[in-house]
Amino acid sequence: MKKVTHVLVVFLLIFSAFSCSNREELKEISGSFEFKDAGKHPFVINADHIEATIKLIGANGGETLILNNVKLDRNARYTAVVGGVNRITGQTFEKTELINNFVVEYEALSGKNPALKNGMIRIDWVGFDY
Repeated sequence: MKKVTHVLVVFLLIFSAFSCSNREELKEISGSFEFKDAGKHPFVINADHIEATIKLIGANGGETLILNNVKLDRNARYTAVVGGVNRITGQTFEKTELINNFVVEYEALSGKNPALKNGMIRIDWVGFDY
């Protein structure tokens, strides 16, 4: 009787261990965004635990910012605003900015070089998908 009881207890322990474990593995995913045209560019990253390297360059030879290991939010609506003059609308954007839900998180100021060159934003990110 003791042997049967021990076998049942061992079986229940093994069964409960497998039924409680999460068999889904995390999949690492990555991507890049690069925005060179002056204006506003919305985007969303659909991943968890996002870490990014962000490069912002202000228009007309302005500031250059390189930010490493930046944590980004899952499913947040980001907007990349590239400084310079939009070729289609003629609208001028003074700063190159990364905005998260209407809050400016990072910005690079434009320079005074008369070359009228647009700014740029590049985002290289890594995250996990369940």
